[in-house]
Amino acid sequence: MPLFRQNTYQGKSFLNGFDCFTAADPTHGFVEYLDQSAATKKDMLKMIGNDNYIGVYHKTSLAVSNGVGRSSARIESKQLYTQGLFVVDLKHMPAGARGTWSAFWSLSSGTWPTNGEIDIIDGVSQNTANKMVLHTDTDCKVEGKDQTGAQTLYDCALDSASGASGCDVNVVETNTYGTSFNNNDDGVYALEWIEDFIKTWFVPRGRIPTSITADKPDTSTFGTPNANFQGACVIDKKFIDHRFIFDATFCGDWAGNVYDQSGCPAHASLSSYDSCRKLVAGNPSAFEDTSWQISYFKTYKKRQTP
Repeated sequence: MPLFRQNTYQGKSFLNGFDCFTAADPTHGFVEYLDQSAATKKDMLKMIGNDNYIGVYHKTSLAVSNGVGRSSARIESKQLYTQGLFVVDLKHMPAGARGTWSAFWSLSSGTWPTNGEIDIIDGVSQNTANKMVLHTDTDCKVEGKDQTGAQTLYDCALDSASGASGCDVNVVETNTYGTSFNNNDDGVYALEWIEDFIKTWFVPRGRIPTSITADKPDTSTFGTPNANFQGACVIDKKFIDHRFIFDATFCGDWAGNVYDQSGCPAHASLSSYDSCRKLVAGNPSAFEDTSWQISYFKTYKKRQTP
């Protein structure tokens, strides 16, 4: 697929392409999302060399009874995208602190999950392997073939009756999320999204192909994708106008509900979610490494041929 680079988010101009999300967390996390000015004053948005740091506030304890969660910065691209190739070079991702839920993902506006959601990086607490997921409203099933990851669910559509949502691929490599990613040479994540399929890759830094470093990405040099979402799903009708998001939240619908199943210290008198909130509120230093360090995020489009 002949490509041209559409946008580069990098260096001091990186945040010019993003807005800070400041509404209540749609996933019911114990979190307060700050605007750019407030997050910058608290060193939650800053430069580390030429890289962009996006973090959480980890210097004060909180009172759970106040109902205000730990401060975090969630950034969302101003531009909307439909199809293309997307490459992010990460030096660090949120490390495996208990009670955290960190993700790099894309989402459409409107009522979820109309027009789809793509989870490129998704995990909680002390996970070491990444999860890649598609979410749609109706009529989207995948085959789970020609990929290295383990397909756990094949129907991407929301099932209101059972509550099931999303077709999950568990990445088998244990250097793809959290602390294990940071300790094992970090690397690049790539998403290829075209009318026929959605594919995602993790490429460790020592194996990044020349096509990426030369700014002429060729997915045939990336190896077998971790996830290959294709099958009985009309991609170009189910995934439209996405913004890309980097975030870290606490507890919430996933990390909170599985907190007591994740080797985390639970309290007999509290629910899993409330045990999670108690830990997040009272242990600020545990979240010092809950941050993204982004070298660049590049977007590419298919070149139109005459």
